[in-house]
Amino acid sequence: MKRYLLVWVCLMVLLMLTCGSAFLHLGAWNSIINLAIAVVKALLIALFFMHLRSSRALVRLLAVTALATLALLFVLSGSDYATRTLYPAPWQSPQQLQPEVGQGK
Repeated sequence: MKRYLLVWVCLMVLLMLTCGSAFLHLGAWNSIINLAIAVVKALLIALFFMHLRSSRALVRLLAVTALATLALLFVLSGSDYATRTLYPAPWQSPQQLQPEVGQGK
C-alpha cells in the first residue's frame, strides 16, 4: 500500500509540473517537456498500477508489441501528413495580387 501511495504522490507532482509548464513560455520546449512528463506518468502507471513490473515475460512482450504498433501508426500518419500537398479549400477565394506602391495608373 505504501508503494502505491508513493506512486500516486509522484503522479500528482508530475500533474502539477504539467499544469505549471503551461504558464512558462518556452516555445517548442513546452511540448517536449510535457511529452517527457507524459511518458514518465505512463511508465509509472504501466509498471505499478498495471503490474507490468511483476508480470510474466509474455505479458511484458505483448505490452511492448502494442507500443511498437502504436509508434508505427504514428510514424506512418506523420509521414503521410508531412508529404501532402496543400490545396486551398474550394470555398476560399484566391488571393488577389496587390499593386506595388509607386506603380500607379
